[in-house]
Amino acid sequence: MAVNETTTEYEVQEVRATGRTPEAVTEDLNVLLKERTAAGWSLREIQPIIYNSSTTGYLLLFFEREV
Repeated sequence: MAVNETTTEYEVQEVRATGRTPEAVTEDLNVLLKERTAAGWSLREIQPIIYNSSTTGYLLLFFEREV
């Protein structure tokens, strides 16, 4: 009996939010999610990263897919 072995790979993508409108960040997120989904990736988590104030930060998007 054969065993089906799969490996999960992960990738992290950053989206800069500093000095940008919510609409601009949302547009970047939409484009990125469509591209990654088309390439077989699934969004696992989004983590905001904020430095020293509420006006400086990034979003980290964690993706995974089975290969």
